[in-house]
Amino acid sequence: MLGAMLLVLGVLGGRHAQGTGERFFPETGHTVREPFLGFFEAYGGVNFFGYPITPAIPEPPYDIQCFQYACLRRDPLAPPDQAVQLLPIAEALGLGTPPIPPQRIPLGRPFRRYIPETGHTVSGMFLAFWLRHGGAKVIGHPITEPFIENGRIVQVFQGMKVEWDPAAQAVRPMNLGESYAQIRGLNPRVPARILQTLSVLRIQIAVHRPVLASGDLQTITVFVTDETGQPAPRARVRIRIPGQDPWLLETDETGKAVGNFIVGSFPSGSLVELHVTASDGLRQAETFSSFRIWP
Repeated sequence: MLGAMLLVLGVLGGRHAQGTGERFFPETGHTVREPFLGFFEAYGGVNFFGYPITPAIPEPPYDIQCFQYACLRRDPLAPPDQAVQLLPIAEALGLGTPPIPPQRIPLGRPFRRYIPETGHTVSGMFLAFWLRHGGAKVIGHPITEPFIENGRIVQVFQGMKVEWDPAAQAVRPMNLGESYAQIRGLNPRVPARILQTLSVLRIQIAVHRPVLASGDLQTITVFVTDETGQPAPRARVRIRIPGQDPWLLETDETGKAVGNFIVGSFPSGSLVELHVTASDGLRQAETFSSFRIWP
C-alpha cells in the first residue's frame, strides 16, 4: 500500500519529478538534468527549445542533449556561467549563405541590425525574437537573410532556424533539433501526440493616437483571441516601448486589455515601435505597432 501511495504521489507530482536538479518529460520519456536544466528553464523552456528528444550523450570532452528545436552542449572546461551553450547545429548542417555584399549593408534603418561577425542582418519581428531570447549569446548570429520556404518567411541563426507564423503573428522555432538528431543517428524520440498543433493566439493592437508629442498621454488597446476569433480571457499581455519599463496587463472576459502611459522624450519625427507579447500559459503570440512623434 505504501508503494502504491508513493507511486500515486509521483504521478501527481507531474513533470517536476525525480529529485533536485532534474525534470522528467513524460511526453517524450526523457529527463533533463543540471546543468542543462537551468539553461533550459532560464531561456524559455518547452516553448523555446521544445521537448527533450534524446538523453544527455557524452561526446568527450562535451555532453550534448537534443530538443525538438535545438541542441545543448556542456563544456566542462568552460567557466560555470558559460558551460552550457546552444550547439551551432545550423552551421554544422551547412545551412548558412554567403555574407551580403557591402553595398547592400543597410545603414541607419530602424528595427534592423547588421551583424558583421557573419555579414548578415536581422530585423523586424526576427530581431525582436532574437533579442528577447538572448541574441548572439544564446541563439548565435544570423547566417542567412530572411527567405521564403514552404510559403513562410524563414531565417537561420547559428543554433536555430525560425519562421514567421502569420496565423499566430509570431516568430516560432522550427524542428531543427530533430533534423540534426536524425542525421547524427541519435534516435530522437518524438511521439506523434506532441506534434499535434495547438490552436494559436492572435493579437490586434489599437493605438489611439497614431501621432502625438512627447509627454502626451497615449492609450493602447490590445485584443487577444484564438484562431477562430474567440476571446482569450486572462491572457497575460506585456507591452515594451524603447526607453520605458515594460507594462504588464491582463485581458478581461472579452479578450481586451487597455493601458495608458505618458510618452517619453523622443526626437520630433521619431517612429516609436511598441512590441506586444500575449500568453495564456500554453500559447504565446507577439506582434508590433508604432506611433509617430510630432512635432
